Amino acid sequence: MTSKRKRTRRIKPEEDFPSPGMLKDYEKVIPGLAQNIINYTERQTVHRIEMERKLITSNIRKSYLGLIFGFLIGVTGIGGGMYLTTIGFNIIGIMFSSGTLVSLVMSFIYGSQSKKCKGMISPLNTDKNVKGD
Repeated sequence: MTSKRKRTRRIKPEEDFPSPGMLKDYEKVIPGLAQNIINYTERQTVHRIEMERKLITSNIRKSYLGLIFGFLIGVTGIGGGMYLTTIGFNIIGIMFSSGTLVSLVMSFIYGSQSKKCKGMISPLNTDKNVKGD
């Protein structure tokens, strides 16, 4: 005995939009469902675009704030070290300025590496960018 099973295809949320044939089948089962699916998809697309816009704006704002605060820290640290050097605390002033400079450089390197690892910055020497082979 062979049993006949009707195979159904389930759509996962991460998959593409249902085919016109599937929408037609949905409409036969529940009238108006195809239009509801289309409306939901349109709302979801608008929401996704809005969230991406907010994310990009937030990242730009964080970058600018990082630059501003990094500059303020650098000016304060190096300026304070120079001031300490001029009033007679040579070793402490040099250590203060050097420590500030090293901290800023290390923060920059760490930030660049973490962006590269997350895929935000692509390395220059990848196979995609090399032409002529």
